[in-house]
Amino acid sequence: MNYDIKILGEDEDNGLLEFDRLNLLTKSTKEIATKALMFRLRGFSDITPDKNLKKALAMRLQSISGSEQDGTSLTIDCTQFSETIKGVQMDMFKPREEVLQLTPMALVIHSFQTALTNDSEDADLDKPLLKSLMNFKKNFISDNEIFYMANRGTIAEVRLTKDDFQKIGLLEESIPEPKKVIVNGQLDEMKVSKGRLGLQTEQGFVNVFANDKTIIENIISFMGKEVTISGIAHFKPNGQLSFVEIQEYSEPRVRDKFFSKKPNAMTAHQQLLFQAKQSKKSSSISALKSISGLLKDEISDEQFQEMLQDIRR
Repeated sequence: MNYDIKILGEDEDNGLLEFDRLNLLTKSTKEIATKALMFRLRGFSDITPDKNLKKALAMRLQSISGSEQDGTSLTIDCTQFSETIKGVQMDMFKPREEVLQLTPMALVIHSFQTALTNDSEDADLDKPLLKSLMNFKKNFISDNEIFYMANRGTIAEVRLTKDDFQKIGLLEESIPEPKKVIVNGQLDEMKVSKGRLGLQTEQGFVNVFANDKTIIENIISFMGKEVTISGIAHFKPNGQLSFVEIQEYSEPRVRDKFFSKKPNAMTAHQQLLFQAKQSKKSSSISALKSISGLLKDEISDEQFQEMLQDIRR
């Protein structure tokens, strides 16, 4: 399947592409595709793909053309993942079978579109992937340049200017920094996925992940049993927990439940709005009343009214 990358408005190249710039463009585009695929398959983008997935991420430069009037155009050829990814175990926490209908270049386009939408606070992106999107800004050599990416009508094109990266940067900065946590719960045998496990805690379900295969192989002995995990909590743009990266684990002790809780980096204001939005069967006002105890003694009447207005919007 063919995709186009078009560069308009450059002041220096005028339809040509210098070797170093071509290298930066291909490297930064491939990095986004790689992280986007790993995020879809494994739930975390900063994972090195195995040799089979690296082959599936092949992006072939088919042609380059350009002129001073029309700018620079690159044609990229990619193969659909349904033809290149065979027998890959999908993320069972959040099914990603639709990724098989995409290509590496389609993932790049979708990642930019997701980061630039108006509801990007709820974007299904993580910090490493957003950093790779930000790195793409280095491809711009003038303020008036425009990058277009498209596959000739199958999916909507994405249009990028330097100013767009301000929004992407703010989104990346809005994601809370990872922090050390302790979580205690029961490993759910129905939630096993490659490199990831599910932990049922008293506060709800938690996705746990390990890059180290040895940890996954050994922790399976706790399947269906309680276990205490210490590790690094990673968050989504809206402050909700994405997953916990396992560093250590052990048999639970009495005090573990006291110190353990499901990590949450949302502010009180974010928690209020999130819970109200999740209440589909009740009105915003009744939903607000039902959870008002969450912030008891934490906010003033004026702040409460301000939150109420946010929910009504």
